[in-house]
Amino acid sequence: MTLDRDGSRDLMGAFDLLSRDFALAMMRADVDLFDLLRSRVSVSARPTLSLADYAHLGGQVDLIRRYLAKARAQKKSGVNILAYGPPGTGKTELARALGAALDVTLFEVNTVDSDDDPIRGTERLNAFRAAQRFLRAQNAVILFDEVDDVFESDGAGLARLLGAQVFHNKHKGAIVKILESNPVPTIWLTNDVRALDPAFIRRFDWVLEMPVPPRSVRERLIATHCDMLADAQARQRLAESEHLAPAVLTRAAAVVGTLKDALDPKSASDTLVQIVDGTLRAQGHRALRSQGAQPCPEAYDLACVHADTDLDSLVEGLSGTGGARLLLHGLPGTGKTAFAHHLAQRLDKPLLVRRASDLLSKWVGETERQIARAFAQAQEDDAVLLIDEVDSFLQDRSRARASWEVSQVNELLTQMESFDGVLIATTNLLEGIDPAALRRFDLKVRFEALRAEQAWELLCRHCTLASLAEPHSGLRAAIAHLAGRVTPGDFAAVARRSRFQKFSDAGDWVTALQGECEHKPKTSVPIGFVTALVKRA
Repeated sequence: MTLDRDGSRDLMGAFDLLSRDFALAMMRADVDLFDLLRSRVSVSARPTLSLADYAHLGGQVDLIRRYLAKARAQKKSGVNILAYGPPGTGKTELARALGAALDVTLFEVNTVDSDDDPIRGTERLNAFRAAQRFLRAQNAVILFDEVDDVFESDGAGLARLLGAQVFHNKHKGAIVKILESNPVPTIWLTNDVRALDPAFIRRFDWVLEMPVPPRSVRERLIATHCDMLADAQARQRLAESEHLAPAVLTRAAAVVGTLKDALDPKSASDTLVQIVDGTLRAQGHRALRSQGAQPCPEAYDLACVHADTDLDSLVEGLSGTGGARLLLHGLPGTGKTAFAHHLAQRLDKPLLVRRASDLLSKWVGETERQIARAFAQAQEDDAVLLIDEVDSFLQDRSRARASWEVSQVNELLTQMESFDGVLIATTNLLEGIDPAALRRFDLKVRFEALRAEQAWELLCRHCTLASLAEPHSGLRAAIAHLAGRVTPGDFAAVARRSRFQKFSDAGDWVTALQGECEHKPKTSVPIGFVTALVKRA
């Protein structure tokens, strides 16, 4: 429907825009204004969160609230806010919280009709336009969720699959006019802003990205909704998930809350974790950390890490400075990632881990956005940022075959320049990394296989932890033979094996370590006599 200059329009024309329910309601003598819209537009539910729960978005939320209040008071037209982010990040709850803070009635454009059948995008757009006419004199704000089915360009889904962008929407003219002249302020929500034509995006007064909340906010939400449902260990496991959206948490808490009378505290806690874990897996995210998955802190000591830098001095120096950019390189298992965990613990900061699988995307431009989000989240959480397998992003640009390979490097370098926290990047392959990227790291630390005395010390510690007798001196020659090949990662692998394959003494440990080293490429060994077999006491 196209509105006349004064906003009037033949009423019969409006019938065609809405539904049969709308037409039937108009025939009643006692028709209520809101009954006319009920099948397509309804009053939103009350919020379960407050604006205080969105502190991680900085001052933007309060500024949006003030802007909407001023715009309503001035009867300003064309007032539109766009919020986007992954499902469950609280976009709808934010709109409802804004409505409550503004003391207005929030109306939602329905996605299903009275029979719970989905409403087509064009019908929703028509309902929205009718609602703008009926509510223009009301103390109201309109919420339009899932705007993709209205704003998405023709063929946009296929285009993104092919790594391209297509912006052709047959309703483009009508949508542009709506965004420029709607009399009732509107909050629009979408999960994927890439589907929107830039011509639409630039007509929004405010575009707000809503990522998964940082850990500090997740901890507060868990304490609010799950304090009586989850034990301390479960709360920690939940808070560690970087993909835990508020909606996932609150829905799981509601389910367990319904069942809590039939569950003991331990079962309730386990059930909550299981529900959240199942949802995260189904969404394609990493599962929650398993119980007992943390490395054993008693077995970790910088004295048992072989690096070309004094790591103790490095940790001490970083404790007194605001930030640094470190590149840790070396063979797998030499302790690069474990050092990042140790450093974060010593700095009393959370560790935000991003692997290649977390950042790389098949969508053009999405990898760059993921990189930017990682740095932004580390900044918000005041966390140490660990980017594992950084060689996946920092390949020499002179060898690039596609423009996106260059743009990924550029984005990471740009974020590194502006990041004032502690960044740790790890790689097993130093060769081939972009020279400009190497220069931007304050320190390059090489991690190597253990020296003989380090391997012996680590063997003694693991035997103590496993309540085994102290290794006898006859094993020293066998351990020395492994020097330059055995790594802390090998010890960790053997320790995991010992949980299901019991070792009777230190000799079993050495035999297992020899087996681990046999799978590695052969390296030169010192000339001399070496004990080939493990000697038993």
